[in-house]
Amino acid sequence: MTGDPTSSASDSGVADERVMVKPGYLAGPGDPDTALDDFLFEHKQWSRHRNGDKTTVAVSDCLTARIQLDHHPVEPGIRWTIAAYESPVGELAWRVDCDHRTPHEIALAVAGKLSDTLAYRSPVVQGEALWGQRPTRHMLLEELRESDWQDVSTHGEMAFQRPDATAGLVRWDEGAFHLDPGGQDHPADVCLWGGPPRGGQPMTEWRAYFSKHTPTRLITAALHHLTDPLSATRRRSEIPAAHRGRLEIRSGTGQARMQAAARRTKPSPPSEDRHPAPPAEPPAAARPVRRST
Repeated sequence: MTGDPTSSASDSGVADERVMVKPGYLAGPGDPDTALDDFLFEHKQWSRHRNGDKTTVAVSDCLTARIQLDHHPVEPGIRWTIAAYESPVGELAWRVDCDHRTPHEIALAVAGKLSDTLAYRSPVVQGEALWGQRPTRHMLLEELRESDWQDVSTHGEMAFQRPDATAGLVRWDEGAFHLDPGGQDHPADVCLWGGPPRGGQPMTEWRAYFSKHTPTRLITAALHHLTDPLSATRRRSEIPAAHRGRLEIRSGTGQARMQAAARRTKPSPPSEDRHPAPPAEPPAAARPVRRST
């Protein structure tokens, strides 16, 4: 055998080095299993059920919401599903599906906001925390217009994207936004997407779908990761090679450890108070509150 016997170990060490990656929405899916473990450690009100090595399902203590992680999704399959039901034995109210390339921070931003909201006992407070006080379209526009995103809407859909075309939002509102941007709103499917453009054109490397009736503040919780990008912690080997030219990557071992420690000691929330095509109809399966908008 020839070559430096220490080179493979050295290369492995570099690949396993934890680094801080910005923007996090281009950092790849990361380690979803560990991310869910951390989430459930922090949010004690969810019970875990594992189906061998296929899926893990977490069910809220109110039995009306669930988080499902597919450990081995078939490309281009769904890795994360977050859903809510009308009652513990009721019909699906809404669901969020994140594909196999979606950064786990996007999915868990939705799950975290939902978990914090379900901790409130008052239905009035819970509804306010889920929906806000204005129609969904207006709240999305407020988030988008506070950023520098570009309006690329068409006759059939409301669509915005970052100036560098690395992330965007599509809302299939049957042309309502085009006809009357400030007018009456109605429920519509939403997709958030991210990925490095190719040939100057947007490319959807990952997608997160929000069905009709998904609470507004769950969508904006995920959208905020795109309009005001945060750093994400990754092993070097987890960062998609095609994205690296658009990323700021810096050593972050100490910071990563501090973040992990903070996650495990953070107190629970208070117990009171072109564009991708539309997704197919989801199978029946989650509504803590449905509101017509």
